[in-house]
Amino acid sequence: MDKKKQMNFNLNNFLLAVKDILDVRDIEQNNVSKNHSLRVAYLSLKIAEKLEKKPKEMFDLCAYSLFYHYIQEEHKILFGFDEFIDELAKIADFTHSIDEKFDLSKEQIKNRRDILNYVEQSEVSKYKDIFLDISNSIDFWLDLQNENIMMQYIYSTLYDFTQVLTFEEVLKITSMFGSIENDINRLLENCVKMTEFYGFEHKERWTFLIAASMVNFGKLSVPFDILYKKEKLTDDEYELLKSNIYHNKNALNSIYEFQDIAKWATRHQERLDGFGYPSKIMAKDLSLKERLMAVLNSYDALVTKREYRNSFSKEEAINILILMEKNYYLDKTIVEDFISII
Repeated sequence: MDKKKQMNFNLNNFLLAVKDILDVRDIEQNNVSKNHSLRVAYLSLKIAEKLEKKPKEMFDLCAYSLFYHYIQEEHKILFGFDEFIDELAKIADFTHSIDEKFDLSKEQIKNRRDILNYVEQSEVSKYKDIFLDISNSIDFWLDLQNENIMMQYIYSTLYDFTQVLTFEEVLKITSMFGSIENDINRLLENCVKMTEFYGFEHKERWTFLIAASMVNFGKLSVPFDILYKKEKLTDDEYELLKSNIYHNKNALNSIYEFQDIAKWATRHQERLDGFGYPSKIMAKDLSLKERLMAVLNSYDALVTKREYRNSFSKEEAINILILMEKNYYLDKTIVEDFISII
């Protein structure tokens, strides 16, 4: 592996790291309960194990299940799924339908009976018989209510299909996630301009772009009524909004080889005066890349239309950036360099 151009990437490691953030959006949009995707993955693997599916099939099935509500045809190619994913998708469809209809995390005994009656009437006999077999124990039902048990099973069952990908290939994947909530094209374009201006080496440039693609991913963890509120947020709502960076930081830090990327993607709201969030980091502890991301993200936020305001013009946004650096929020030199470029 050429560490200057490539990195290790494990799709299921990535998906399990970001599942809690995707979970919040999944709950709001699709009327499911917490850990829905994890239960679908867990149960799908249990069924696939009984069917003696091959290790790569198990790996792809887990990834498909974890990303169930978002999967598109182009993602199958992007994720490197093999040709048997369509067959495996039927397993995920079966387990998803059960959890969506009944919520396997419920503790009520009656819910178990309702699920068993529903499955017995299912036309998918191959999966039905396996489900009825593996559900014939108390352990099965209680494990579905235990996130740690399900995570342990997944990690112990899956083979390691970590890939060596170019930074460009990783960026395609992270951009797909980062753009679920926001258009990131302009931000990435400005990142390219500034990394060229500062003469970043190949690895520095592309890992910085990967970080930029995920900089607002945590906003998926913010409820719709706060994220798209037209009126001014209350203090409590604003605190909830700010917490998105904390959740994003935890997710990205859990991804193999993403530790530096996590810093650059989650310190854009820190301020040089030490009164930023979420960690109130002082200027002396903020690197060039973190200061640069703060400037680039601030500009992109200003020229983006929000529910509560129209977008600022380029000239207005520049004037606000200048005011922010004068108040010691942003790095003066970087603001000046950025203005000279745009």
